[in-house]
Amino acid sequence: MSEYNLSFEKDNNPRRMPEGHFRAFVSNYPKFSTFVAFYQDAVEILYRRVSEGNDMPDMVAFPLLFLMRHALELGYKYSLFHLCALNSTTFDPGNMERHSLVKLHKRLGVEYYAALGNGAFPESDKESFEKYYALTASSMKRFEDLDTSSTRTRFPNNDESPAFSHEANVNLLELKNEFDDAMVLLTTMADVIGEYDYPDWGYY
Repeated sequence: MSEYNLSFEKDNNPRRMPEGHFRAFVSNYPKFSTFVAFYQDAVEILYRRVSEGNDMPDMVAFPLLFLMRHALELGYKYSLFHLCALNSTTFDPGNMERHSLVKLHKRLGVEYYAALGNGAFPESDKESFEKYYALTASSMKRFEDLDTSSTRTRFPNNDESPAFSHEANVNLLELKNEFDDAMVLLTTMADVIGEYDYPDWGYY
């Protein structure tokens, strides 16, 4: 029986941290806002590998694009959960609008203006919302065109059904700038929701 060559094993604890340092209490974070923050932080860490010249864009593109898209989807669904509760409309985070960022963006506008009309938000916030809502619309279409079903950046697919056309490429700097603009919109919505101290419906 041959022995494994242990010299190729990775040292996953180079600083010899205590075992408890690596224990993640994943059951402690059931809320949308926490998930959004964690995924957004992961985007920043991964993008920094390219922006600081430590990696080529190809090496991080798929996980980075997936994390960006998922953070955006969570951000929309977080806002919509609260807006729909305000408006007594249906919210299902697993099924509502599925994974379509374009549809989620449109629904955000519908629910925001309904809440505004009901007096839930002051008119003073409207101008800021409209600015970033308009700015973000084209970005959501771009992210959706890149990965309509949220599967292209997760699975390579086969040669008969390629995920991307031959020589397809993306500019990670442009997409990161658009991601940041969208997160301004979604963070602003979260701040507005928090400012008016709505009850805890279990998802923030």
